[in-house]
Amino acid sequence: MTSCLGNDLDDIKLGSESSITAFSIGTVWVPVTGVDQNGNDSVYLDSIDCSGYPFTIDQLNRRIENKDSLPVGADVSRVLTSLTSDGSVWYTKRSDAGIENDTVAAQALLGQKAAQPDGGDRFESEYTSELGTLTLTRTGGFSAVLTGGAHVRNYEKSAAKLLHSMGFQFQQLSRRQTEAGVTLEAEQTLLGVPVLGSQLALSYTDDCLTAVEGTFYTGGSSITRVSEQEAISAADALAQLLARRDALGWVGSTVTSLTQGYLPSDQAGTGIRFVPVWLVETDAGSFFINGITREITAET
Repeated sequence: MTSCLGNDLDDIKLGSESSITAFSIGTVWVPVTGVDQNGNDSVYLDSIDCSGYPFTIDQLNRRIENKDSLPVGADVSRVLTSLTSDGSVWYTKRSDAGIENDTVAAQALLGQKAAQPDGGDRFESEYTSELGTLTLTRTGGFSAVLTGGAHVRNYEKSAAKLLHSMGFQFQQLSRRQTEAGVTLEAEQTLLGVPVLGSQLALSYTDDCLTAVEGTFYTGGSSITRVSEQEAISAADALAQLLARRDALGWVGSTVTSLTQGYLPSDQAGTGIRFVPVWLVETDAGSFFINGITREITAET
């Protein structure tokens, strides 16, 4: 694999804090020979978790190489990747890769036979198969209704495997009991940082996955840097809030929580731009502080 920049952006200069510090791949499909129900030889696809395969990151030559060979016949044409960077930057999801990223998520949920969407304006895509239906929107909407799924013994293990194969990066799962069964929830992350407001809920009824609902920005592993400007620190964010407390009408006295994350920009053009922010929760309301422009907006 070669680590390189796309040609959709001009005049990109890399600073000293723009290195990839960790890299891994997820599930890879490989051909397997077996015997069908009639006793005849048959070739089918099986998935193998390759997240443990070691890679070497060559910063000088901008290359990422696997130390050991992948399984014979492994299809790496659409494998999902996970990477970590040492910089605080903006990222954007390329619109030309959006449909491909949606398809990866759809096939993880609905199987390889999931029908791809037609053209149109591509604001909304729908996939169907004998396992159910999935609808995605360009603004992150994600809604799947599933039927005929296999019984699950371990909810957390099954959900984690599914989310990883969909390309949904997260840090932890939370579980709650409902009248219908069990629901697991996970917050999406980019490079280990939460995407505020982006969360999926997986609902299980009678030990079967029946629905996946929420917000999911597909293609997190194919984000593109559009700025190398470093975000402000937590101390700077709090100082900014205090300096503008009168203009904001903030009458609080205590900060109860401070969280760094990303928010999707409303001015994303044909792609989705993620802006670094600080979420400051207080005893008199919560505020988002833009990590680049220092603009403050109240959480609604």
